[in-house]
Formats: sequence, structure tokens, C-alpha cells
Amino acid sequence: MPQQDTKAHGLLLVEDTPSLQMLYATVLRKAGYKPMLAASGAEALATFAEHRPRVVLLDLMLPDADGLMVMREMLELQPETRIIVITANGSVNNAIEATREGAHDFLVKPLGDIRMIGAVASAFAELREEVSLTVDSAGRGDALDRAFMGQSAAMQEVHNRIAAVAASTAPVFILGESGTGKELCARAVHLKSDRAAQRFVTLNCAAADPEMLEIELFGQSAPKSGRGSAQAQTRAGAIAQADGGTLFVQNIQDMNRDLQAAFLRFLQRSSFAPVGDTRQIKVDVRLVCTASRDPTEDMRAGRLREDLYYRLFVIPLTMPPLRARGTDIHMLAQYYLAQIAAEEGKRFSRFSPDVLDLFLTLPWHGNVRELINVLRHAVVLHDGEVVTRAMLPHNLANLPDPNQVPPTQPNADPFAGLTMAQIEERAITAAISRHGGSVPRAARELDIAPSTIYRKREQWDKA
Repeated sequence: MPQQDTKAHGLLLVEDTPSLQMLYATVLRKAGYKPMLAASGAEALATFAEHRPRVVLLDLMLPDADGLMVMREMLELQPETRIIVITANGSVNNAIEATREGAHDFLVKPLGDIRMIGAVASAFAELREEVSLTVDSAGRGDALDRAFMGQSAAMQEVHNRIAAVAASTAPVFILGESGTGKELCARAVHLKSDRAAQRFVTLNCAAADPEMLEIELFGQSAPKSGRGSAQAQTRAGAIAQADGGTLFVQNIQDMNRDLQAAFLRFLQRSSFAPVGDTRQIKVDVRLVCTASRDPTEDMRAGRLREDLYYRLFVIPLTMPPLRARGTDIHMLAQYYLAQIAAEEGKRFSRFSPDVLDLFLTLPWHGNVRELINVLRHAVVLHDGEVVTRAMLPHNLANLPDPNQVPPTQPNADPFAGLTMAQIEERAITAAISRHGGSVPRAARELDIAPSTIYRKREQWDKA
């Protein structure tokens, strides 16, 4: 359901056929939107200039103007606008041309209700997601500072790595535990590159319908005749949408083997054919990937093609776990506390000293995501200006105070009372911390394979 600020004045529908305009408007209103209406290019531009809607449904075939020209003028007035173009004469070439010039999506008449509402909802969702990282060239550094708050050695290594790889066109593979900010890292690579003014397109292979993943990636060409798939529509896939910009592919190992082979051919040729078409379309795309599991292990297990692995695993970049970032935790906690308190209408502004000390001792297996959940728990369930230990979730509030060192006996065994699994976790975590979050260096110290550490940390996250 769209947020409140999008309902009143956030959507413009441009359609010159009265019956279709009425039909589309009815569907949108039932979904909770309140679209402004226009029936010509001139009316559309006048309405757009006055109200500056954030999302536009634009028919390319208008009685007084070329729809693409109207789209260009709208984007010149407000570049961040998400424009969804509609046509009865769609082709893949038109879809690519529209997306290259800034269209968010491409629909072909007759429009399905679900497809239209899905496209509109996606446009608004993308705008909300990009608010914190929408910057011009002068403000780009500030956005990166917000995304990667902290001065630890581990984060400085990440900053340096991003600066080194941003100007390249080589694929980047981002590694790291769940919740460490791998997508923010990918956006930072994009914002630091000369593609920053172009689109950053995300495709999560694990979240997509496996049967639709090929279309999500390569797009779809409408059938040339009425036979066959009558519901098929011309649709620009993630690759076409990212032309000139960056394509961020998550969990690429969840593609089936045949689709992995097709994706490899795209990487080798820099061209692709949409589903239902044989014509090759040339594109210029920078690829950034990430995975929820160790890609080396997936390659050895046969889940990731070996030839694709070596094509993708050119520049690895590892996001450090929160527990390896030292007092960065305090900076992040303060930032998110202010953000969550504002969202919830609360007065919280700081932490008690014992909470700050405790934060430095926690393993944070869920990383920044876990930190945010802990803070939201405290803010939602309590009132005040200072977050105290009693306000934390029960499992954290009852931990021993890190400042109260229990008396020890001479020659006491530091591992007494611990299971082998607990000893192993402590040893690996300590080694990673000693090496500033670097898993490969920790693995060399412990004389084990890095993949062993990644596998065990995944097991800990699930525990």
C-alpha cells in the first residue's frame, strides 16, 4: 500500500483515450492512489510543472506530442521522477530506448491490473529506498559518510578498496556476513564511479520467482501474433534498465545452471536477447555481485558454474562484521537511535555508559541489522532520554556487566565450562578482530581455509 504522501499528489496518469483513462484511474484509486489526470502532452507538462509528481504513467502515443519528448522534458525538470511508459505499439527497441533515456518501466496495452499496480508500487518503493543516497556530485561524499559511518581500521580498508575499484569496469564481488551492509557497499561503488548519474538496478535472485527470473534479468518481448502467451507483455529486464549504470545482482548462485550459462554469455559479449526474441541488444553495464554463502564453496559444490565464478570473482571486497569495528558501534548506535526516536516520536538521545561498554563486548552475529533491532526494541517499549541496560532485550539486559570482573583463581582455565563449539567460535572471532575484520588473514593465522570460517559463521547466524 502506498505511503500517505504518495496518495494525494504523487502520481500523474497521462492517457488520451477517455475510456482507458477512466479504467486506469479506477484501478489506481482502488489500490489507494489518487492520480492526477492528463489527456495530452501539453496538459501533462503543465500539470507536471505545477505539482511535480514523483511517479508518472505516460502513454507514448499522444494526440499533440511525442511521448518520448514529453518524458525528456519531465526528466529535465525533475530528474528523480520515475516514469512508466505505456504504448500499444511496443517493441523491445522502444523499451530499450525508453529505459536508456530514463524510463523506470515499460508497459504494453492492454494493461493487466496487477502489472500496472506492481509497476507503480515498485517506482514509489525505489524512491523511498534511495532517499538517503540521492545525491548530486557535490553531496556524494556526504552520502557515503552516512552509509559507512566509522573510523575503524577495518572500515578504512573498505573505503580505500572502494576508491581503488570504482573507476574500473571489472566485476566486483562483495563478501561479508548478513547485515554488514553489502548493498550499501555496492551503492558506494556506484556513487564513486563515473556512472553515478546513471541508474543503480538491483536484482535479488533468491527473492525472485525461479520461473520468472530469466524475464526479470533479460526482459521479455511481446509475441508477434495472437497465438501462444496472450498475457505476455514487452518488459525491460534488469540488464536493460541498468544500461549505462550499475547492475547489482544478489545471490547469483540461486540461478539455475542454464540461466547461469546465459548470464555468462551476456558477460562475455556485453549483449543479450530478451525472452521471446533472437535479436541481440548491446548494453554497457557495470556488474557488482554479492552472495549469502561463500561463493568458493558454492563453486566447489556445483551450485555455481566454475567458468562464471572466475568471470565474476575478479575483485573481492569484504565488509567487516560489526564486532570487528570497535567504537564504530557507538557512532552507528547514536545515528540509528536518533533516526528511530524521530520515527517513533520519542525523546531518546543518548546511552548510559554501561550500555556503551556492553555494546563493545557483544558478538553481534546479526551485525548492523541486529543493532537496529535492539535499538528499536528499546525505543518502542520505553520512554526517556537515556537508553539504559534495563531497556534492552531480556537476553542482553541480563548479561554480566563487562566492567565487573569476577574474581579469578590462580591458573584458572579460561575455557572452563565452555563447549568445544563455543571455544572454536571465540578463537575464530578473536582472530578476525585482531586482523581488522579480514577473514583471509585470520584464516592464515589459524591455519584453516577462509571458506571454513565463512561456513561456520553462517552456522552461528542460524543458531
